[in-house]
Amino acid sequence: MNQQKKSTENTQSPTHTEHNNDHQTHIKLDYLDQLDHSVLLDSDDYKIIKDNISHYLCPHEFEVDQYIPVQTILNGFEFGNSALLDLRYNAPVSICIENMQYYLFRITLEGQCSVESNQQEIRQVPGLMSISSPFSQNKITTDGKCRNIILKISRQDLEQKLQLLIGRTVHEPLIFDAGSGCSSDAIQVFIQTLNYLCQSYYTLQNWQYLTDSFNDYLIKLILLNLPHNFSQALNSAHQQLLPSYIKKAQKYIDSNLDQALSLQEISDKVGVAVRTLQLGFKQYLNQSPVAYIKDKRLEKIHFELENSQGNISVTDILMKHGINSLGHFSAQYKKRYGCVPSQTLKNQHNLFA
Repeated sequence: MNQQKKSTENTQSPTHTEHNNDHQTHIKLDYLDQLDHSVLLDSDDYKIIKDNISHYLCPHEFEVDQYIPVQTILNGFEFGNSALLDLRYNAPVSICIENMQYYLFRITLEGQCSVESNQQEIRQVPGLMSISSPFSQNKITTDGKCRNIILKISRQDLEQKLQLLIGRTVHEPLIFDAGSGCSSDAIQVFIQTLNYLCQSYYTLQNWQYLTDSFNDYLIKLILLNLPHNFSQALNSAHQQLLPSYIKKAQKYIDSNLDQALSLQEISDKVGVAVRTLQLGFKQYLNQSPVAYIKDKRLEKIHFELENSQGNISVTDILMKHGINSLGHFSAQYKKRYGCVPSQTLKNQHNLFA
């Protein structure tokens, strides 16, 4: 293999950020492993590796830290202007990226890597996330076992959605926290969404008609859940748009998910007519109050199934939340999470077995 060495010295030493292991996220691969069926690159030739990574990911330079074969594997697929990629160099390498037009959201599955950006260095282990932005030089150094799942989103798509959500033109660049500000909950939601994206790509017959919807959903998820320099303004704008009765209804529903809730009861609590409540939810949340309640119950039950310990059963958890029709609920649950509730519970028990 023809290996080339590139010089990438920094004039200043970066600040080191050690991720606390308490914030590491247990990664449930589920459908992410199916990316192995979409091979984009499998080569040990330096030029082929560099050209293909530049094409599918972004223009870059890379050097091999040791004179050993670099059997690089890149799997994944593109959707809209975005791409979901699984990258393994299988050797210690250093990658330098600058002047790209994409944001790269990187989750480590195996091994370790460090990400340097704006004089900050993030040491990344399995379950942690880092973000590379277009406005700064990025250097990624991997060990020989590093495997990263990378979501590539275009700068233009993110900026357009941000301006739409925030209600004004944005003149400053959108800059995400490079990594230390990403909570374990946000990372878990992100991983679940990527699993669902893979499931849809490999199982839905009409996938090509859904790519724009998935791209839009992912961008909104990223902007609302991952910390960046517009997070406070975005949250304020979102809250200002919601009428007080919608906020009160959300709070009441979220606090009483284990109770049988009726529209009349909720309307009485927030002081509006049932019809006003229905129209308000549709206008501001793009779903009915009933759909909102179902979604929140699904999320809460899914969380409890994933964090259950001991001999608790699926029926116990469902009954606790007022779910009496196991078959109907299981169908809804599988549609959203890709498996039935009992499988989620079984996976959790196996984790602690």
